[in-house]
Amino acid sequence: MLSRTRKKLTMTASTSPRLPGTGLPTEVTSFVGRRQERADLRQLLGRFRQVTLVGAGGVGKTRLALRTAADVRGEFPDGVWFVELAQLRDPDLLTHQLAATLGCSPPAEQTILTMLLGHLRDKRLLLVFDNCEHLADACADLVDSLLRACRRLCVLATSRESLRVESECTYLVTPFSVPEGPGLEGRSESAGDAVALFLDRARAVCSGIDLTRKNREAIVDICRLVDGIPLAIELAAVRLRALSPAEVLRLLREGSEVLAHDGRRMPERRRTLRGCIDWSFDLCTRQEQHLWARLSVFSGGFELDAVKGICQGSGLPEPVLDLILSLVDKSILMPEAGSGKARFRLLEMLRQYGYEKLRDSGEDAPVRRAHRDWFLDLSVRAAGGMLGTNRRQWLRRLRRDHANLQRAMAYSAEAHDHAHGLTMARSLHYYWVADGRFDEGRTWLARFLRADDGTVLDRLRGVHAAGWLATLQGDAVASAAILHQGAQLAAGSEDASAAALITQLDGLHALYTGQSVATEHLELALERFRVVGDVNRQLETLAMLTVAAALGPAPTAAGRYHGACGAMAELRHVPALRMYTAWPYALATWRTGDSNAALSSAREALTFAASRSDQLSLALCMETIAWIEASRGRHVTTAVLLGAADRLWSRMGTSTAALPGLFRFRRECESECRRSLGDSSFDAAWTRGAELTLTEACSSGMDERDAAAPPGVATWITEAGPLSEAGLTRREREVVALLALGRTNREIATELVIAPRTAESHVHQVLSKLGFHSRAKVAVWLTDQLGRPSEAPAGGQQAGGARSEQPKGRLEISRCIG
Repeated sequence: MLSRTRKKLTMTASTSPRLPGTGLPTEVTSFVGRRQERADLRQLLGRFRQVTLVGAGGVGKTRLALRTAADVRGEFPDGVWFVELAQLRDPDLLTHQLAATLGCSPPAEQTILTMLLGHLRDKRLLLVFDNCEHLADACADLVDSLLRACRRLCVLATSRESLRVESECTYLVTPFSVPEGPGLEGRSESAGDAVALFLDRARAVCSGIDLTRKNREAIVDICRLVDGIPLAIELAAVRLRALSPAEVLRLLREGSEVLAHDGRRMPERRRTLRGCIDWSFDLCTRQEQHLWARLSVFSGGFELDAVKGICQGSGLPEPVLDLILSLVDKSILMPEAGSGKARFRLLEMLRQYGYEKLRDSGEDAPVRRAHRDWFLDLSVRAAGGMLGTNRRQWLRRLRRDHANLQRAMAYSAEAHDHAHGLTMARSLHYYWVADGRFDEGRTWLARFLRADDGTVLDRLRGVHAAGWLATLQGDAVASAAILHQGAQLAAGSEDASAAALITQLDGLHALYTGQSVATEHLELALERFRVVGDVNRQLETLAMLTVAAALGPAPTAAGRYHGACGAMAELRHVPALRMYTAWPYALATWRTGDSNAALSSAREALTFAASRSDQLSLALCMETIAWIEASRGRHVTTAVLLGAADRLWSRMGTSTAALPGLFRFRRECESECRRSLGDSSFDAAWTRGAELTLTEACSSGMDERDAAAPPGVATWITEAGPLSEAGLTRREREVVALLALGRTNREIATELVIAPRTAESHVHQVLSKLGFHSRAKVAVWLTDQLGRPSEAPAGGQQAGGARSEQPKGRLEISRCIG
């Protein structure tokens, strides 16, 4: 029987199509993306004798290993050999499989391993072991023996978990990145590897398909819904044989088994994504399977404290850290980088699979309730810390867990537990405001308030939060109705806090609707908060009073509230709290005529807002600095800052128009800048600001130099001509113009007010799109294009003086830079 099995192994190993001169199977479909991964792996194979590609099922480990092996085969004169293990179940046959692949058989007096060691001992050879996860122990023993005895041998392996061999270097293969949001151009190469793979596979069954305005949203959503997993993308793409991208997307969202492949020669476990996940689930221990199911209750990522608080329980050991690490090793859980704390997530397909298991076990309701309770407690704790020194940390945590907060509130709504849902939603009040999530907050609060559950004070706090959001969004009709509802609730309560809250809301509404009684109401609210000892609400109210004074007929009065805020900050030994009134105080100082002092105060407020990662405050600070800069004649900087601020306003769904007193300054500022710069130059500078990252925008607000006229203001450069025809974005066209003038990456970053790394990325993208490998070739090409008389901009004035010896194209580029 064993001899027949060995014969079958030999036949299987020898009949697969191979690349000429290698032991690698030929590729039957094109290879897409993974440029950086291939470069990394080539470098690792030069440093380590064993490299293991680990990652989730369907992520593309095998294809990447094959392509990498083909890339380096010239470095292995004795060959590159591919050992496929997916169909092998008996670990005792592993050495036989390798021998069959190499085409050798042992003499009767030798063991297979002894023969292999002798055969490979002096060879410079690369072995590629594919799909090692179900034979991990046997693979580890064999690889360790081979590497110890054969000093010139190298191993490249793929597995869903590392082999844990002493010499092993592991490399995590992640899914393709997927575009985060709208704004894609209609070019597949600008949409990322996930979309490029989808289109490549779709064209095999539906020739002529391309990324268009009509289908790109559906295609990107498909790639996003399957987390960029290449196998899932391929399975979805082949469905375009009969369905449109929108129909495939709909079926995916409905949970249909649309991700199946009808290929007759495809292994069963790869014919559907479900089969691939079943394979991973079966490789887990019972406790790992149990935790996988419980972790499916999370949406997005999660941290260890949440896992311990929600998933710890019957059937799981304490602590669960070892199980978490084991699921990471098996590529079930993906570590998330950059959060500062250990954070993990399940790919969406793995999460859905785990939730099916959780539901089948009957544990879904209690685990979801535990999830809601834990995040309710997190929200309450965050509400207490958001106005303290840890505001930035709390904002970051809430942002990281935003999807979990949504899921927790959804559970409260589904379970008709509106009281707990309301507590959670109003506890997120400061989060909604700081991040400008006005629509979202209002939706949840309205949903829970309609149920009329909870105590009067709890409902009043919910109404107070809803009123804030409606007012800040400029919805005066809704805020008036909410204020009326709050007044009725407060009338039925004897709690002094209730009266203080509704009085403050009344003052805020009056401030945003331009009523003169705003200061009177806010002063009364301040006194009532002092009586009940609510320091955080006092700080809030002082900030509103400072705004009221800054916009009023006597702006010097703002100094009194600003000083009171500073005194309170000193009393609490938290000096930074005085910054809550800094931006309106800067506005008041500017209105009194001291623009230098105003600018200093506004920049200090901007630094504080950036340190707290507060979106609303950042937008207000940028607006204020823009108005001050306009009065100093720095109109380009003003336009850049207005563009950056407007991008934030757009994200939040509001603007300075929500507060007419502020909108007056914005309107006057923009009008003055347009008169000074002209509409075209203003719009170019505004666009430049809207494209900045938050860090870059804050740097612009702090810079003492006026921003130069933005590159590309010449219509020929920004709107038409060879740069536009090459598919370059506006920012990339600006980079081309600077490259042609010989600017370094750092100089480009300085002139465009962007980070050096961002400039480097733009340069790389420009070279890629134009098909050049040298920066100098960009200059030669553009000079040639600009030097053509039929294409040169009309009405250009010849430069004289010392620059007259430059080629015509060079002069035109200089004019475009300004």
